[in-house]
Amino acid sequence: MVTKALEGLKGVRSAEVSFKEKLARVTYEKGAVTVEQMIEAVKRAGFLATPQY
Repeated sequence: MVTKALEGLKGVRSAEVSFKEKLARVTYEKGAVTVEQMIEAVKRAGFLATPQY
């Protein structure tokens, strides 16, 4: 669900989600999608997200 939400965003190349680790690793094109858009997509899927750099 979260993976699909992230990968559905234009500019996201791939997303690996680990619920055990409470972590998503996202490969994306800078300038095509923002971290805020990715966080919003995760929220729409019913989960919380905070960025880690």
